[in-house]
Amino acid sequence: MNKSIRNSSIKPHDVHSYFNGLALFSIVLSTALEAAPSPTVSFGAYTSYQVNVDSLGQNIPGDKGNEPTIAINPLNPDNLVIGWRMFDSPPTLVKHGGYAYSFDGGVSWNTGRLAALPGQTRTDPVLDSDSQGNFYYQSLGLGGEDRTSVFKSSDGGMSWSEPVFQFNGDKNWLVVDKSRTASDGAIYSTWRRTSFPNPDPNYLPTYFIRSTDGGTTYQEPNAALPIATLGFGRLAIGPTGEVYLSGVDESLISFNDLGVIRRGHYFLKSVDAKNPDASPSFIAKKVDMGGYPMMLLSTALALPNPLGGDGDMQIAADQSTGPLRGNIYMMAHATPYGWQAGDDPQNVYFVRSGDGGASWSAPRRLNDDSPSPSSFQYFPMLSVGPNSRIDAVWYDTRNGTGTSPYRYSQLYYSYSWDGGVTWSPNQAVSPVFNTHIPYNTVNGNEVPADKMGDYTHMLSDATGAHIAYAATFNGEQDVYYLNVFPDCNHNAVSDVLDIQQRRSGDTNSNHLPDSCENISIIGDIDGDKDVDLLDINLVTAAKNKPANGPTDPRDLDRNGKINLLDARKQTLLCTRPRCAV
Repeated sequence: MNKSIRNSSIKPHDVHSYFNGLALFSIVLSTALEAAPSPTVSFGAYTSYQVNVDSLGQNIPGDKGNEPTIAINPLNPDNLVIGWRMFDSPPTLVKHGGYAYSFDGGVSWNTGRLAALPGQTRTDPVLDSDSQGNFYYQSLGLGGEDRTSVFKSSDGGMSWSEPVFQFNGDKNWLVVDKSRTASDGAIYSTWRRTSFPNPDPNYLPTYFIRSTDGGTTYQEPNAALPIATLGFGRLAIGPTGEVYLSGVDESLISFNDLGVIRRGHYFLKSVDAKNPDASPSFIAKKVDMGGYPMMLLSTALALPNPLGGDGDMQIAADQSTGPLRGNIYMMAHATPYGWQAGDDPQNVYFVRSGDGGASWSAPRRLNDDSPSPSSFQYFPMLSVGPNSRIDAVWYDTRNGTGTSPYRYSQLYYSYSWDGGVTWSPNQAVSPVFNTHIPYNTVNGNEVPADKMGDYTHMLSDATGAHIAYAATFNGEQDVYYLNVFPDCNHNAVSDVLDIQQRRSGDTNSNHLPDSCENISIIGDIDGDKDVDLLDINLVTAAKNKPANGPTDPRDLDRNGKINLLDARKQTLLCTRPRCAV
């Protein structure tokens, strides 16, 4: 049965009429002025662009935003959309569904906010796109119509349809199937049990819903998840349309000085959710993520995000055509088993599966800092590129200063080219920022809410990862876009592009530019780790001369003579453009 609006004092016709008028107004706001380049914050090779800006591309003093989410148009990778919890300026306690779209790869942003009913506040934004370039924005509305709804944009995020209502819940997530299989375009969503007033009994205790008609309607939730208390998770799609879900069993085990110890981390899988004629079913497997899933609530210990969550348990699947196709990866923040006061309180861990989730690797600690009682790693982000590179980013307090280092975080990045067996050294990719700046003030008074929201979001492409995150570089909570990428030679260009555009070779085909490795390269006469015109000139200058022994690098065919054949062979090995002879 299709989803309908129920248990509402507002008639569906009235709701649609109201949203139609508001949506038009939203379009005018978004397209009135062409966006100017956004304010930036740089750290090394990486630049963060502020997203919540005015029509001139400038910061809006007094507004605030957190819980950002991002989607990319697969038909136009320069078309990005970011959503967030938007707080007004001057501030009130009302939150909006903020959004911004970019058509220049995130350099400039046009902003707007979703339509809402009178007195309604919006939270828990989630964005995704389909294979046709449509965007979907899921938002939890409270007041007027207490339930989650999905807005659709077919013009790159510039305007949004009236909402399709789903369910009443919390910590929702949404994913769109882009597998290019029969289930391509299906939309799946999960959510956590609600404690809001007047929960809809038709949507508890089941936590899964889907659309098979492009989001026009949503089927009634008819699949009870095996873990009834699952929350703080994400969704992923396998290469043939499998539906994967990560999450934490929020059942209470016990307490310690950090907070609440939850029951465990879980992986869920459905192979029939993609079939519109089947009733979806799921299997669940508990997975060791290296420590306890914790809700950090301590009043005795200092925490980086004391009134917020520490991020969702991440899941991603490899949809490439290479040998790692079908691999599944998960990442989570966790408190080490047996933690005691004075120990390292929280790390980020990674696991992988090569058999569809039937078995999982031992957990690997991704943060490479020395254990410290003030070192927290949280807000994990995980995604996989179409070339099988895994990107991992998280918030990290290791470089916090002063007497309260836990207040200061920055983003750290690591990546893997071999399915998560080995990882690059951790690299900071943002400046340090204070996470204890309250997200709201009312009538000039700060609301005591040291909370950076509950999550952030990241997606990967072939060259790097695209991040939507919240930071306080302006002395208030703002939303930023950041593109990170492997850059072993520190030239501010993705290693992938260096190799593709022949700025560097990759002799051993391990995705690392040769200049970053201690290797010998055939044809590299001058020893600078590439083969270019300078090397060819050294060979042609010695043309028709005998080789200087059997190891002379100029004698590429090892016939004892340096001649034009050596130069031609060297040209085939050239790692730079324009070096033919």
